[in-house]
Amino acid sequence: MAYDVDTVAPSIDEVTMPDPVTDIETGKATLDEYGLVVHKNVLTPEQVEALKARLVEQADLERKNDVALISNQSFTGTTWYGGADGQRPAWQNVTMLVNKGRIFMDLVLANPVVHEYCTHAFRGVPYQLSSTSGIIQREGCEAMTIHTDQQWVPVATSTPVFLNFFFCLSDFEEDMGATRVVPKSHLRPPPELVFDPNSGAHSVQEAKTLPIVCEAGDMFSWEGRIWHQSGASTSEKVRYSVGCIWGQSWVKPIDNFLQSLHDDVYQSLSAEELDLLGFRVDAAGRMAPRHPGDRQSTNRNVPYIPELRRGGADNVVEKAPGERGNVDSFNALKTTST
Repeated sequence: MAYDVDTVAPSIDEVTMPDPVTDIETGKATLDEYGLVVHKNVLTPEQVEALKARLVEQADLERKNDVALISNQSFTGTTWYGGADGQRPAWQNVTMLVNKGRIFMDLVLANPVVHEYCTHAFRGVPYQLSSTSGIIQREGCEAMTIHTDQQWVPVATSTPVFLNFFFCLSDFEEDMGATRVVPKSHLRPPPELVFDPNSGAHSVQEAKTLPIVCEAGDMFSWEGRIWHQSGASTSEKVRYSVGCIWGQSWVKPIDNFLQSLHDDVYQSLSAEELDLLGFRVDAAGRMAPRHPGDRQSTNRNVPYIPELRRGGADNVVEKAPGERGNVDSFNALKTTST
């Protein structure tokens, strides 16, 4: 796909926001046209309250233990780990939610609306979870620079490489620092960024961004080519959300779940859940076990094979249990996904 700003993409100063949707088919068409979609009432009030309570508990204790990822801005280059000073930061990111409560795992892995959008946006290409985070934004948080989630991808792509989802655990109002976007900007090249060692990356280009205003329980999604930023917060209200990014499986994920997933969490997951976290082989990504019983790509039965010597004591090799697929699964995958 070659970008053609003159004939394909509308003027950045003339864009409007799409209407929210309540059904998936309208949502897919909206995502195609605008590069983003707001889907109403994906979460029940009970789900919102349970998720918010777990997020707040985790965030509070991470600050108390001085291990919170915090900032007074939204620039990723100016974050640090801390929080034990008792201050409530303007911005806090609770990272690696998959390790911080089954409630988050159920939300991001099992939500059918997410998978409907991923299957559609990626056009049937296998995909996996790339990142999870819980964002808490308070008064004083500055706006993030305009960027895209696949800013670093060196070529134009005919489909998005990433698809980002935000589950709103509070209302998103403009003065609360609601996420801001440039609708239909997925039809043009990404903004040019420059890097300042003192303040991080900044966009060379200015653009009119519009706020994604929605209510607690709504979900919004934007694809990896959309120009966007988090907004500045001037409100006394606190913005809460859980976010997850999904990516095509050939792309290295933002969070390396293969190494970062806690052992007790790994042991609690089904084969299907492990697949969605990247414990599988599509076109690439083979993992051989480092010791008997070690983690490996779940669609291969790879035995642990040490260096073998004639007459050595380790000549008997225990094979893998074989409960998670076989070496021919990639051939089946190619048949079903093309």
